Amino acid sequence: MSLAVILLILFALLLVALLAWALRPPAGPVRPPLDVFEALSRSRHCLRISQVVNALQPEDTEYLRDTGQLALMQTLRRQRRQIALNYLNQLQEEFQELIEISRLLAVMSPEAIGIEEMERWRLSLAFAVNCAFLRWKLRLGLQPFSGFAMLSGMAISVARQLDFASTRIAEAAMRTANPTGSGDENIGGF
Repeated sequence: MSLAVILLILFALLLVALLAWALRPPAGPVRPPLDVFEALSRSRHCLRISQVVNALQPEDTEYLRDTGQLALMQTLRRQRRQIALNYLNQLQEEFQELIEISRLLAVMSPEAIGIEEMERWRLSLAFAVNCAFLRWKLRLGLQPFSGFAMLSGMAISVARQLDFASTRIAEAAMRTANPTGSGDENIGGF
């Protein structure tokens, strides 16, 4: 066989694998629309980033070394790194939930959501790679401050886009529910 035939076969196998991946069933149960909006209104882990970063500051435990309690300092730092790893896991789950919500909102109202499927995939991949890198930094005892800020920023950005999209969906629903009203009426006399 020539090189061209082998490359053609490999390309066909790659296309079949991508098609099989695209046709796979959804990972979890599909949420009803009201659950999507309820999930958007919950508080976010990404808003607690400052407490986690402060707990990882080495200056926070340096006084233990100065007082001769090195074992306690190492134990405290190890426990705080474990808490940061747990926080990172929660942040990644929250981000995946936001990406899934963006998919559902895109199905409900394609004109309201600005994140395309390829963009969602790219964001998910970038977030997962940065989470993995940050996990290794934490396990090795390195300072991961910029990594947490970047991941938190990505999650906040997606949450803001989804809030904006859900607001647009709600406005569109209000317009269709009240097509004769001008929308300029005051509520409660205001």
